Amino acid sequence: MAEELRKHFSDSDELCEYMAGLSNGCTILAFSTGKDSVVAWLKMRRYFRKIVPYYLYSIPGGPLSFTERALQYYEDWFGCRILRLPHPSMYRMLNAFVLQAPENLRIIEEASLQEFDYEGINALARATDPDLDNAYQASGVRSADSIVRRQSMLKHGQINHKARRWYPAFDYKKEDMVRELDAAQIALPIDYKWFGRTFDGIDYRFTSVIKEKSPEDYERIKLVFPMVELDILRQQYRREYHASREGKVAQ
Repeated sequence: MAEELRKHFSDSDELCEYMAGLSNGCTILAFSTGKDSVVAWLKMRRYFRKIVPYYLYSIPGGPLSFTERALQYYEDWFGCRILRLPHPSMYRMLNAFVLQAPENLRIIEEASLQEFDYEGINALARATDPDLDNAYQASGVRSADSIVRRQSMLKHGQINHKARRWYPAFDYKKEDMVRELDAAQIALPIDYKWFGRTFDGIDYRFTSVIKEKSPEDYERIKLVFPMVELDILRQQYRREYHASREGKVAQ
């Protein structure tokens, strides 16, 4: 009888050692350029002979320019090519007419954009190398991210064998993250200075900053999602209105 696949581990070192043996030292990595995924990559380098990372872009045409610069930096630092693949949300947003002008709706409907999921993304990544046929997908998810994630990992473990997904730095806390980043002397992307986190959407938190800091990227966003300008104006008006109301109350 085949040995039952393990799901629970005492720490991330034990997990990484187990996964390297299970997958012949190969894994794919969902790489957002964020600190969690950077630390996960640093961690896995000690155990895996082949790590194939991919970045998911949500604006047609590939990563925005500031993200592309970050990806090139990490490629140079790690000495490894990072795949650029479309994010599942990209077609979902278009099909849902997110921030679309009325004249675009029929065009999008006629395009019949076929949506896909993360399993499809992982299949694309595995298809790039025969060593990855049975590779699991790693991510920087940690149990310290939230109570929900902690409870989920305690109950279900740190590996999802059915989905072939695992979490190489699941037990890392803030001080562990800082230690890894400092020891490697690796930089985080400009996103943290601009947004306080990595770019991952076209809502006001990101678009208002991109409009000011990276106008060429803002024009790319506006080309595909033309009502983004109206969304920024709406959010600014809302903030000004509430600020004025609070001022009147204070008086």
